[in-house]
Amino acid sequence: MNNNPNQPREFDAVLGGEVPPPVSGVVLGGIEGVKNRLKSPEARERASALIDALRYQEEGFELVIEALKDSSDKVQMFAARLLRNKGGEKGKEALLRHNPQQCFTMLEDWQFETFYPNIGITSAISTAYNVNLYREEPNPRGEFRVVEDFNLDDLQVFLNDIQVSEVEALACWMPDKIYLEIYHQECLTLINMLCKASQRLTNLKALFIGDRRQHEYKKSRIYLSDIISILENFPKLEVLKIHGNPHNNLFSKKIYHPSLKTLILETADNYARALAQVCTLELPSLEYLELWGGRCRYSHFDFFETLFSGELLPNLSYLGLPSFENTDVLVEALVQSPIIERLAMLDISMGTLTDKGAENLLNCPSVNRLHTLNISKNCISPQIIQQLSQLDCRLIANSQEENYRRGEAGSRYWALHE
Repeated sequence: MNNNPNQPREFDAVLGGEVPPPVSGVVLGGIEGVKNRLKSPEARERASALIDALRYQEEGFELVIEALKDSSDKVQMFAARLLRNKGGEKGKEALLRHNPQQCFTMLEDWQFETFYPNIGITSAISTAYNVNLYREEPNPRGEFRVVEDFNLDDLQVFLNDIQVSEVEALACWMPDKIYLEIYHQECLTLINMLCKASQRLTNLKALFIGDRRQHEYKKSRIYLSDIISILENFPKLEVLKIHGNPHNNLFSKKIYHPSLKTLILETADNYARALAQVCTLELPSLEYLELWGGRCRYSHFDFFETLFSGELLPNLSYLGLPSFENTDVLVEALVQSPIIERLAMLDISMGTLTDKGAENLLNCPSVNRLHTLNISKNCISPQIIQQLSQLDCRLIANSQEENYRRGEAGSRYWALHE
């Protein structure tokens, strides 16, 4: 890690640019010079060469596509960003072929680094700063343990840093404990603190709030508070990821947000009211929506009617509804909705989908228009999986529950219940 604030970090200048290269410009050495620079052992030089490659239209475009396989993750990430932002439909198609997730703006587009108050912000443009909201101390064995559950001192230092106006991405990490109802108020304090600093966080594009623990089946039960003020105070926000328990209230009122492209709510306990509130948000730029179901019992999904109409989310391309109870009922409503006709990717994995629900997918012509259908970790028979594999879309169907033969969703717990 570079601890010297006077030294630029790798990719600082390259990743920070928002102005597209002039296609009529010339590059020293021409296209052959660009190709030679792409052979450089320095990742920074290869990334810089990709910008110049776009000046050469078709041939240069192919070089950017090839960079998706670069040995450096950072160069791959930068190539994906160029294709996503400057490549038009052809860029989107290239990303779909290589890695569909790269079509969308995600937190992973930034390089994560822990914020240390004694060092400060050293590379605001290309970095997503993790700010710990807890205190850790090592024990005699050198293992760290939490000694203070909630502390905003480091965040205050971060917000007071002279370079905070350049920060694009921020992750506020809470300790990985469960059932901490007190965090409902603590989280409200955190949100108020961020909103009061919105005049300094003028360039914030990506925000993570919640439990630091990242595990496929262990989503956070830390109680979170209403976060509507985040959308009100950060109009440039493009990515919002929440990892915690919305506790029945997440977005207390309807709102229009022009810039949000990605919204993710990972939780072990979701509530119909919180989900209904998400569905009423007017997000014209939203491309990626991921809502985890969790433990709360639903006998119907009427609260998804607005979402499934697609009226408030005209650009939605990825819809993820993993780990829901009664997935068969959810799918029945989804395949009859207008939104299924324009999705590129649908994720209904880790739930209780049976052959009955899968037949609704088979009988829906719009499913063939999908690029990817993820039904992994449900309870579908091999026979139906074989039929689904004949659809005109990429199918992800691994790890089906063996007791599918009972043919009922009740024969399996949804993933976050296990």
